[in-house]
Amino acid sequence: MTEIDVACPICGDINRVDSGLASAYCQSCGAAFAVPVMRPEHEMPKNDLPPFTIRSGVLERYNGSEPVVTVPDGVMAIGGQAFKDCDNVHRVVLPEGITEIQGSGDGMWGAFFGCSALESIALPKSLRRIGSNAFNGCKKLTNVKIPDDVNQIGAGAFSGCAELGLVKLPKGLRELSNDIFKGCVSLTEIRLNGNIKTIGDHAFENCHALRALTIPPGVKTIGAYAFAGCFGLSELLLPGTVISLGASAFADCRNLAVITVPASIETFENDGAGVRTFAGCSQLRKINLGKLPVNFMDVFATTPWLEEYLMKKGLCRHCGGHFKGVFRKTCEVCGLVKDY
Repeated sequence: MTEIDVACPICGDINRVDSGLASAYCQSCGAAFAVPVMRPEHEMPKNDLPPFTIRSGVLERYNGSEPVVTVPDGVMAIGGQAFKDCDNVHRVVLPEGITEIQGSGDGMWGAFFGCSALESIALPKSLRRIGSNAFNGCKKLTNVKIPDDVNQIGAGAFSGCAELGLVKLPKGLRELSNDIFKGCVSLTEIRLNGNIKTIGDHAFENCHALRALTIPPGVKTIGAYAFAGCFGLSELLLPGTVISLGASAFADCRNLAVITVPASIETFENDGAGVRTFAGCSQLRKINLGKLPVNFMDVFATTPWLEEYLMKKGLCRHCGGHFKGVFRKTCEVCGLVKDY
């Protein structure tokens, strides 16, 4: 008989025992425990399930273990948990006729959620919708070509795809949902089409490598933290169609040095913690402003541009207050001495 490791049910210590024994005693605490019966591999129960569970044209579950999966013809949709956590799948080929890759009903996961080994997927031209969290956590996925007729991509669809480097978005897409590419740390370039009107909250947050970005005319709203933590951005032009910027939309873009902010922007949103649209942009010194926002102190907080602007205006560089006094000038608001 072979020896096996068995954990004591009382103290948890591991005991090495003969697999032929019915019971044994823990060497640490002396408690008796049963030795599990080891069956030969040829006696182990086999998975008798078919490789695909399909109902009414929806692939509900892949039951196989092959690294390359070709979904059979006749499938019209990939269910919300069809490949969830299939961490042995490397490549998937979807047939023409599929119109939807679903998210789960509660939005917690999607069709390929957690497929940590998935490197590539062939999407059919017939595809129209990609559900929430469809590819969330597919950290080995390197590139995705989304068919042109896709008109809806759900929240978090590609969130956490750490090796995703390039994405071409379809022409029919009008909205980038919340969290859609959040945490795609290898994403270097994103091509936005001219039909997009809304960029959602956290859409590109922590896309550290993103450096090639053109926001096209037509975009009206950019959500909270949409581009926060995009270290690769150095220059950005916001089009004259933008009317609203979310709280901390470009916070911590620490290499952003030049930006154009049009006069069309009516709202710099406050999420309760503050406005801080460009907070932490430690290299931001040149701002082409269409008009100075009323709450510019909050919008450009902690940027070098703000400090330089306040000093040019003869104001306190700490709070923007006016100075009083003749020989020793102090700020009327914060009380600090003028130090420039």
